[in-house]
Amino acid sequence: MDWNRKMKINRIAFILCTLLILSFSLYADKYAGEIFKMGAGVNNFALGSTGVTDTNGSSAAYWNPALLTYHHDNTFEVMHAEEFAGLVKYDTFSGILGKTNRIAFVITRIGNNNIPLTHLENDSLPPSVDNQPITYKTVNNSDYIAYIGFGRTINDKLSIGMTPKIAYRSLAEHSGYGFGADLGGYYQIQDNWSVGARLADFFTTQLFWQNGTHEIVNPSLDLETQYGIKVTKAKIPVIAYLRTEIMSEGRKEMATTSMGPISMDYHAGLEVKPISNITLMAGYDVQNITAGMSITYRIISLQYAYKQEPKADLESCQRISIGIKF
Repeated sequence: MDWNRKMKINRIAFILCTLLILSFSLYADKYAGEIFKMGAGVNNFALGSTGVTDTNGSSAAYWNPALLTYHHDNTFEVMHAEEFAGLVKYDTFSGILGKTNRIAFVITRIGNNNIPLTHLENDSLPPSVDNQPITYKTVNNSDYIAYIGFGRTINDKLSIGMTPKIAYRSLAEHSGYGFGADLGGYYQIQDNWSVGARLADFFTTQLFWQNGTHEIVNPSLDLETQYGIKVTKAKIPVIAYLRTEIMSEGRKEMATTSMGPISMDYHAGLEVKPISNITLMAGYDVQNITAGMSITYRIISLQYAYKQEPKADLESCQRISIGIKF
């Protein structure tokens, strides 16, 4: 079989598989996929949840696998976060390693512990002062997600990548498994100016529950640009990030901008490095103001991020991590 014929068969097979997956998804219930949108990397959180063009973080497997080719050191980061008065606990372990063939990974756990399940003292009667709900059991809700990123350089300006991901969900007395993948691209326009894109859940992420329910996560597109300058006579580096998140879940009033089933949210970040081992960060994450700091000593770094919640009934979120680079 000659090369051209083989390539044609491969293209046809790819198209057929894609159509099969998309048609299969039409019979599934739509699923918002919020567990895949909590981000990774404390610095990225402090920068308004930007990261599609961040070539310095350890979370390339989540944000953009195309960034992997710009990392030359082995890096690891362990993060812990408690959000909404500690009701949600979010932990990640991320890293980039390898020499010639480099690989990135992010492993996350999202947990809600000690959730009470209740029933009425007498199920045959309506609720009342004498028939109140009582707790008969407490359960834990947990989501585990693993991202594995691969990147490839096309030329001295362009790189691409892909991140397969798998998930396990345990909610109350039910559990399910999910799988999907993200695509990424990165283009260096100038030494101080770059753009990036991430097509998340590009063939829809599938989630299957043990009770037979099937849900999907619709594809979404992230577009981001990064621009850096040096200010004052001391040549202090300043980097600005701007990210547009485009989703197709019909979020309407929940989104910043909505046009039919398409909605958009906006993120921005500003990073300043006054001295070599301290980085100050601030950002805008949809309706939230973020801030943070990173301190580096030799191969060890400590990161802290804070997000101000605009609603009075929701407490602010904080994340902290420790990293190593060698």
